[in-house]
Amino acid sequence: MMTRVRVAGALALAACLASCASQPFTTPNAVVTSAPKKVVAADRAKDAVAVGKSTRADVLAALGETLAISFDSGYEIWVYRLGSERAAEFVILFAPSGLVAKTRIRPAPRAAKNAAIYPQANNGEPYDG
Repeated sequence: MMTRVRVAGALALAACLASCASQPFTTPNAVVTSAPKKVVAADRAKDAVAVGKSTRADVLAALGETLAISFDSGYEIWVYRLGSERAAEFVILFAPSGLVAKTRIRPAPRAAKNAAIYPQANNGEPYDG
């Protein structure tokens, strides 16, 4: 009886492991443009973008080119620096349709922590960890 329980348990474990191993792990791909983040005034950024209405072309015309991250799913993120200091960033998420799906203002990344992601955040100096 005990042997059957052990065999059944082993078979169940093997089935679980096999199902996990059979599904390929894929990492989402993203393409980052090399344009530096553009500095814009906070009120100008908020007024220039309407969620669900503004298109990529509208935002480009109003705020200009900036750092953009494009994903295979069709979503795209644009990041603008607010003001002359590195106090905050205005982040815009575009849906695959090309319309603005979401916006937010977030604190700018710390220079040392994010130098590999944002090389310009460390005044162009390489980050040595």
